[in-house]
Amino acid sequence: MIPASIRILLVEDNPADARLVELGLVETDSGRFRVTRAERLSEALGLLRENAYDAVLLDLSLTDSHGLDTVSRVIEADPAVPIIVLSGLHDTELALQAVQSGAQDYLVKGESGGELISRSVRYAIQRKHAETELRRAHDELERRVAERTADLLETNTRLQREIESRHRAEDVLREEHGFISAVLDTLDALVVVLDRGGRIVSFNRAFAETTGYALAEAHGEDFWSLFLVPEEAKPVLAVFDALTASGRPSRNENRLRARDGATRLIAWSNTVLHGERGEVAYAIGTGIDITERRQAEDRERQRLLEIAHVARLSTMGEMATELAHEINQPLTAIAAYSDACVRQLRSGSSHQEEIIEALERIGTQARRAGEIIRRVRSYVRKEESPRTRMDINELVREVVHLAEAEARWRGVGIELDLAGTLPPLTADRILIEQVLLNLVRNAIEAMDDVAPDERRVLIRTSAGGDAAIEVAVRDSGPGLAPELVEQVFTPFFTTKPSGMGLGLSISQSIVEAHGGRLWAAANEPCGAVFQFSLPADAR
Repeated sequence: MIPASIRILLVEDNPADARLVELGLVETDSGRFRVTRAERLSEALGLLRENAYDAVLLDLSLTDSHGLDTVSRVIEADPAVPIIVLSGLHDTELALQAVQSGAQDYLVKGESGGELISRSVRYAIQRKHAETELRRAHDELERRVAERTADLLETNTRLQREIESRHRAEDVLREEHGFISAVLDTLDALVVVLDRGGRIVSFNRAFAETTGYALAEAHGEDFWSLFLVPEEAKPVLAVFDALTASGRPSRNENRLRARDGATRLIAWSNTVLHGERGEVAYAIGTGIDITERRQAEDRERQRLLEIAHVARLSTMGEMATELAHEINQPLTAIAAYSDACVRQLRSGSSHQEEIIEALERIGTQARRAGEIIRRVRSYVRKEESPRTRMDINELVREVVHLAEAEARWRGVGIELDLAGTLPPLTADRILIEQVLLNLVRNAIEAMDDVAPDERRVLIRTSAGGDAAIEVAVRDSGPGLAPELVEQVFTPFFTTKPSGMGLGLSISQSIVEAHGGRLWAAANEPCGAVFQFSLPADAR
């Protein structure tokens, strides 16, 4: 873009040459060119530093400067101003060097009229402007390229750091996974991880050894169809659904089927693993193989049942022997007196007094037989037994330990509600233990016809009135009819299909011999409650 008024700095030490240039410019375009003349380079440099010019007409043969160095010094003073070299020589080499040094044009004095100089000035200004714009565009391009390159380098560096960080995290996760897998493989417990669909995600060495499957071949398979027996799949699936729905830990037992078809009984502790958003992502089961323990418990339970059966038979044998021995005499006397009455009546004898006397003696012997039976029932009360101070809660826990195998076998849960500040009591520990064990076993056996998830026995201890300690055994069975509440303590009475009906009678005798009381009542909302009280020791 050429300005309306062109400011020219003419650097020429020859007045005649300077005048010719000035006249040529005026003739060509009068009033547009404003020429300022400097005779020396130093003067020209000062003017360039103080004023702005649109072009410089520069002579290379000045008194204080000569040759192309003059061009370089002007460019140093004002890099933006276009330079037109004026020379008195026809020197193509010099002209080329001048342009290469930064001049826009090279004119020969005396051969360059006003029109040529004017056109050269305009072209020089346009070229310089174009060069400036080009340089500005080039600089802008370089700046933008540099910025983009810097942004790209920064992005690339950040991406590289993120990739390295991710690789480090993956390495850490891989190491942690390997460590956790190694730890899990050292456990004897079985560990299996399932997704929300019940498909196998992972399991440890103990699980693999128990089932005979490698993780690679079982991964992604349905747990229920691969490892469970068909009849247990539905209840185990219900446990799984409840676990994943609530997230609350749970426990269950089920048989685990191995590759060869053999099964092992496993007791599971189940928990969940949550995802990033808090949802249940995985179910984790930790299992203990209790096959041998359960078999041992079953054998022990059977042994205890056999021992109890033998003990009951022995007790009944002894009782029957004693009862037969004691009652034989009154029965013999009753038979003799009744025979005598029959003979008297058949003979038509009128000895009425003798018959009355014989009948009275029959009544006496009958009452004697009844007393013998009552004495057999109360023989426990009359025995002297060692008595010691004891903690009733501790005794309850021992009885639960004795009964838990039978309770588990029958699917009954035993719960305790033990008072925390009960005084001790003095009693025959063995006899009171037998009383409580008899009540607990009766409660367990009473729930055979109840749904498995409703079979519960609650044993509660509490402080009763008159400085007594009370123990209650509650079940959720069918309960007792009102007319049977007192009858159950009658000797030889039983509601079971088997049994002699002496357990509660003897238990009542033992409790009463200790100064206590044993009674029964209906449990709410179902079942029965048997409880007894014993006097506590003075505090």
